Amino acid sequence: MFTATQSGQIELDGMSDDWPIRLDGLSRETFELFLEHTFGRVRTGSYTTDELSRFLHFCDMYQCRHTQEFVVHRIFTARFRFHPAQLINLAIKYHVRSIFPFAFQQLAETPISEITHAHRELMGHEVFLNIVYVQAALDHHRRMVAAEEPKILMHSNDCEDPTGCNEDWHAIWWNGMGRFLLDARNPQPYCDAVKRFKELKFGRVSEGCKEWMFKLLDQGSAFHHAEHFISEACHLLVEKLVFEP
Repeated sequence: MFTATQSGQIELDGMSDDWPIRLDGLSRETFELFLEHTFGRVRTGSYTTDELSRFLHFCDMYQCRHTQEFVVHRIFTARFRFHPAQLINLAIKYHVRSIFPFAFQQLAETPISEITHAHRELMGHEVFLNIVYVQAALDHHRRMVAAEEPKILMHSNDCEDPTGCNEDWHAIWWNGMGRFLLDARNPQPYCDAVKRFKELKFGRVSEGCKEWMFKLLDQGSAFHHAEHFISEACHLLVEKLVFEP
């Protein structure tokens, strides 16, 4: 931090342009981001994903907790500009739990064939393995929901043909929800599949029975299973991999 000059004076780092304070492993651009935030200089444009990543590294290196909160907020605001594997990497590397759930949810909905080797390296083996297991479990659950319609346990007073009502409900469920959920080219999320299903023609299904069954679908007990499953798997990974400082 200091050096004796020929005249005997002590020259401290930072006292003059000839003796700057050297911050090893830190670029000038990243330090300027810190100065920009700390001294309130107005940023005219948005931060790039690379700037935000380097800024977070700076905050972690020098334990700038207040500034790190600002950077994490900016990263979350720009989360759709990052690949979710990048967010997982940042969350684990810099102990940021708040961005992990969103990234994990996105990866759970990303086809495995679209996750490259570079993405796997970023997220790590354990996260990738959990993504594979989660997707396999969700695919199995999706097929069960598509193939097994909720039964009409009690028919409404306006139902004149309970047998025909049951038969048409079964056929329309398979041809509607089954097709929407299992479409190989464009599988629909549960909420979108239900919305499109309600727009179909229901044949001999009475209006009263249809209303009852729609209320059952809106409760979403079967559909919310996927959300709870992802949430639980994510929580276990966060507890294991993202250590709070």
